[in-house]
Amino acid sequence: MRRREVLAGAAAAGVISALDWLRFFRAFGVPGSKKDLGIAQAVAQAAVTPHFLIYWFQEGGWDGYSMFNPVDTRNDAVLTIPAGTLQPNPSWSAQLYRPKGYGTAPNDPPKTLGNITYGFLAQGGTSLFNDMAVVSSHLGNQFHSGGRWDYHYGAYSHSLSDFRQPDERTVMQAFCEAYGANVPLPHISWHRWLADGELSPTNFPEGTGYYEKLGPAYANTIYGETPDAMRLRLSQIANLTANARDVRIRKFVDNLHQNFIKDKNSESVAAFASAVQTHNALAGGGIGSVVPSQMFTDPTLRADFNVQPADEQTSSTSVNGNPARTKNSPQTNVQALMAYEMMTKGLSIGFFIESQQIRGFDTHAGRGGVISNKGQTNQLSMMNKNLWQPLSALVAKLKATPFGATGKSYFDFTTIVLCSEMGRMMSADAQPILNSGASDAYTQIMAQDVCQHWYVSSAAFLGGTVLGNTQWGRVGTATYESIPMMPDGTLDPAYDPVTGALKSGMTKSAASAVSDAGSVYATALYLSGLDSDALRAQGKGRNTSPAMKFIKKP
Repeated sequence: MRRREVLAGAAAAGVISALDWLRFFRAFGVPGSKKDLGIAQAVAQAAVTPHFLIYWFQEGGWDGYSMFNPVDTRNDAVLTIPAGTLQPNPSWSAQLYRPKGYGTAPNDPPKTLGNITYGFLAQGGTSLFNDMAVVSSHLGNQFHSGGRWDYHYGAYSHSLSDFRQPDERTVMQAFCEAYGANVPLPHISWHRWLADGELSPTNFPEGTGYYEKLGPAYANTIYGETPDAMRLRLSQIANLTANARDVRIRKFVDNLHQNFIKDKNSESVAAFASAVQTHNALAGGGIGSVVPSQMFTDPTLRADFNVQPADEQTSSTSVNGNPARTKNSPQTNVQALMAYEMMTKGLSIGFFIESQQIRGFDTHAGRGGVISNKGQTNQLSMMNKNLWQPLSALVAKLKATPFGATGKSYFDFTTIVLCSEMGRMMSADAQPILNSGASDAYTQIMAQDVCQHWYVSSAAFLGGTVLGNTQWGRVGTATYESIPMMPDGTLDPAYDPVTGALKSGMTKSAASAVSDAGSVYATALYLSGLDSDALRAQGKGRNTSPAMKFIKKP
């Protein structure tokens, strides 16, 4: 508890957030003259360009070879091989197992639309391709919790079990620290650390693993949970009471006019203006145009996102023998609806949307089962339900909603990131079993997991600053490995651009690399006007991977 209080105290210094002001107003009223209020409104209107960031995460590991690092292969699961055969043709180690139905509609081989080549799992998102930049040379993490952690925190030397330090930040914490002071609930995430059931709560106490409370208080994680829970939270804002931060605010208020005209206080002044508007609305029972009891209930909006009552219910799953756990989250279409309302009503700016089901995409399968099934588990229906249908609805709504008098839409100010912690294998090496000479070699071969976690993966970006209809990197048709990219996004010339094999007599360029979760972290911030390296120098994050700057519009 003491460590948490120290971190919270350190984070309290600096900007006075909208939520801080609201607490003060509820206890002491709104200070200042009409002139002061006019200054605050002017500062708010001259504030920096609005920014919104949405991560859309498919927890469990998508089948990348059928997604955005697509390859076309045979599906050896349909072969008829006599039971007990140890040396089939192709050999057990060389066999490739694709999803059931691969090669026939709707599970088609890779296609190309515009500049993007995609697998059948991505076909539900083709209407978004003009706004999308796909990264096909991408490195996943073969450990669920490690992969999820990487996408939150970026790439640097770390231990999940260590206590997080004051200079660490998740991408959402870094983003909301920069832009979130003037909204009441900047950072909303629909996930729970340890929700994948892989780690023991006893071994990962609060402060280790994913830690919610890094950065200033207004950037800390707020779990989105269900519509009912969020409605209650919004109602409670009207009953905020004073706390220790009032001492800092009182000092600011004691010389309010001078503090309002000091440039260094512009964020606090903009937050003051936002809080005044919210406070006045609360006196009438609502937050701006928001009445908490009516949030997420509009029938037209629910129809746009195809929300059914059952979609708002939570679920729980037991993994690896651990007690059943839940993210306490609704389906992603409900999360998207909630994000849209929270954005467009001035309540929040950063969101981490995540598939509800724990390990839903973690489609492990033994070789024998895959052969019996004539293919791997097909993720198409899950992908459409969890990603493409609600994402398409969200993008359409953001594009159709003007942002104030800017002449632009909310989409123009939004960055959306699509990712999963890993890809999936499509084979397994049987040679060690054969070399062992074991009498039950065939049984062992049939038991091999041929859809394990895999490091070859992909990611994608959408939004107003994204150079759409582009694809960067690729997976070799012979190597099935990511081809490294140069700093400008082109493929390393030392590799065959089709097969992915290293060319004879050539060596990998020292400048080329395969992107990773840290690259995604840095790119998401870069597209939002932030420099990950500069933030690290300021003690606001540790990510060391560079941004993929070629993804941004010129």
